[in-house]
Amino acid sequence: MGRLEDGIGNPFWKVGLRDGFGETTFSGGDQQIYVDKAMESMSIESMDLANLPDQLRRKLESRQPDYRAHRAFAPQYAFGRHRGPAPRSAHQASVMIALIPGRAGEWSIPLTLRPSQMSDHGGQISLPGGRAEPDETTWRTACREFGEELGCTTEYLQPIGVLTPLYVFASHHFVTPNLSISSHRPPMKPNPKEVAQVIHLSVSELISDTIASIGTMRRGTADFEAAGFRIGEHFVWGATAMILGELKQLVLEIQNDNRFEPWLQ
Repeated sequence: MGRLEDGIGNPFWKVGLRDGFGETTFSGGDQQIYVDKAMESMSIESMDLANLPDQLRRKLESRQPDYRAHRAFAPQYAFGRHRGPAPRSAHQASVMIALIPGRAGEWSIPLTLRPSQMSDHGGQISLPGGRAEPDETTWRTACREFGEELGCTTEYLQPIGVLTPLYVFASHHFVTPNLSISSHRPPMKPNPKEVAQVIHLSVSELISDTIASIGTMRRGTADFEAAGFRIGEHFVWGATAMILGELKQLVLEIQNDNRFEPWLQ
């Protein structure tokens, strides 16, 4: 997978082997990410992208909550708080991971850059989403927030499944990630009060071996490291990176299944 570098070109991860597991270890500070060596050499070209949503749906139907990606992308000093259990007073919330059709049959995921003046996670890259209203399902919350933030219809969105929920202790929300597919690429008119920029992340970029990065973050006077994804000039970390990390893990597992059991495609 080669040497990884931070935003100014300094190597931050060293490569080693995790004995007995057939996995490559990437470590930086307290962060460790294990990548199956067989998956490491695969590319998006080895997958029938048209079948990806159905394969994700089948995968999620038989899957229990999986915290491996959450642990790998949890910021330094998180101390496992994302895994909960969430306090009873935590606000219920949902985000939408929408697979939108793009060029050459590729799928892309719309992310939002939150305006710096927002009280919760201002200036950060997020998935469209927000707090649930009374008696609202997680799917309905995710759809409503997706439409409100991006200024587009959600009539083309169809649910695929739900990824592992997580507790975002910084904003006291218990977040359910909803995965969906859109049959169309809807025109978007983002709400400037909630969205400074829409960033489209392709699935091929997400699973590439060049996007992973570690950034140094600051809260008050404290500096800490966080594993995440570097997308152009932006760095995605925290809960959004943990959710995207789980999706990346799922897609790589599907590629691995297709490699050794092609009849599953």
